[in-house]
Amino acid sequence: MSHSGPARLNRSFLADYEQELIRWILPRIPTGINSLHLTVVGLFGSLLTATALIACNWSYLWLPVVAAGVVLNWFGDSLDGSLARYRKEERPRFGFLVDHTCDLFSQVLTIVAFGLSPFLSLVSALVVLLCYLLFSAYTYIRAATQRVHQMAYIGVGATEFRILMILWPTVGAISGLHEPLVQGISRIDAAILSLAALAVCGLVYKSIVDARDIARDEQQEVARAELEIGRLANH
Repeated sequence: MSHSGPARLNRSFLADYEQELIRWILPRIPTGINSLHLTVVGLFGSLLTATALIACNWSYLWLPVVAAGVVLNWFGDSLDGSLARYRKEERPRFGFLVDHTCDLFSQVLTIVAFGLSPFLSLVSALVVLLCYLLFSAYTYIRAATQRVHQMAYIGVGATEFRILMILWPTVGAISGLHEPLVQGISRIDAAILSLAALAVCGLVYKSIVDARDIARDEQQEVARAELEIGRLANH
């Protein structure tokens, strides 16, 4: 589902290729399937991914199911809004609420499942979750203040993140990785904590730059308003 409002800004590494693929798929979606159906498919994909990740504790035969769940999540989440716009069936308030609520539950479910899988400790997964929620919150703050819905940071968006969700368990299974649920701080935990610290620093810098731009724009708006008031008073 889609919503009108903030301009969508997607500068991820794969954005152009992804949009080309989406434009190819949209006309081929049966008319009996609507954007709400695709939202449900995306949510089901995340549930399938989470279940398979946890099941990898017993067998790596679940790895293909992890990949299938991630692909289903991409299909539903990436095409629901695009389908609504393509068919001109946008429902702004309903679409915004359902789409972003499902996105939130999908990502939280999948990231926590990584912490219960052999591929990340719960500590690392919760750090990743914290960063995801922080960046999500700032995305919506920026959408409200600058009318821009930024969908990627430093070239990494949802699609790149999903690809990593497929690659990391595959590499982990090949290398025999089996992170403990909770047992001190492993080297992977330390690496993820370091990356998270860099990400937070980057977000702080971004927020300072955005705040400066907003302050400048507001000053210009006040100056224009004062000029207009002066012009009207002179007349």
